[in-house]
Amino acid sequence: MSVPEWFEKAIKNKPLSRFVKVKGADIHYLVWGDISKPGLFLIHGYSAHAHWWDFIAPNFIDNYCVVAIDLSGMGDSDHRDSYSQSLYSLEIKSVCEELGWNSANFLAHSMGGPISIKAASLYPDLFESLFLLDAVVVVPPDKTRSFSSRNSMVRNNFIYEDFNAAVDSFRLIPPQPCKNEFLLKHIAEHSFKNTDEGWLLKSDASIMRSYEYEDLTEIFMDLKCPTYLVYGLMSQILSQEILEYTTYVGNLPEERVVGIAGAMHHIFIDEPLVFVKEIKKLLK
Repeated sequence: MSVPEWFEKAIKNKPLSRFVKVKGADIHYLVWGDISKPGLFLIHGYSAHAHWWDFIAPNFIDNYCVVAIDLSGMGDSDHRDSYSQSLYSLEIKSVCEELGWNSANFLAHSMGGPISIKAASLYPDLFESLFLLDAVVVVPPDKTRSFSSRNSMVRNNFIYEDFNAAVDSFRLIPPQPCKNEFLLKHIAEHSFKNTDEGWLLKSDASIMRSYEYEDLTEIFMDLKCPTYLVYGLMSQILSQEILEYTTYVGNLPEERVVGIAGAMHHIFIDEPLVFVKEIKKLLK
């Protein structure tokens, strides 16, 4: 497997690993760069973790201190009995408070998108800007039923006898081909934990059995911070209809909506260098 120089250079920049206690759970987060610089806060999607950003975050440390959270139930954060958008919002706020940040710019992928919308409504002063990354945050009324089912996201725990077998089993959700296999391998290597039974995904398999979410339409219409939408032109979840509805409800001007060619739902895995370039351009 050929590994490009830019990737090797990025992951040599090791982040600091920290924890903060939130409502009885230890919440893990990673920090790159000088904490005195403006904040860039990265929020992962469902069943993901902070190390998904290992090859993205170092590209921004010249101008920002970059932080990536492990939402509870995922990564190296504790699991809970139940999960909600409001609770995840509090975890995000708590990390910012631990860092001494009064505000930051936020990048939120997939499930992190609606969570960040809820957080921005609860803590508006915290959000200087919000970048939704291929995230479905509102859906047309006639499509609500098809998006309300969690069954497709509930999974069983699989135990693997050895680490290599676990890594080889790793797949993206929703499923898609991955042309940058070295990125997938890096993410997979941080996705499993060793237990008495064998190697198990760190992500809590029961999240979607208790996860509380809400209709964000009115919140999204009244969001106070500048909001951007960056998506894959081949996204499996952000159809043209949902894209148009999102830009309409959020009143997003054309210059704040960017489609990345050659990318599906996992845009910064599919086209990492293009993704970094576009985000830097928008941040300016």
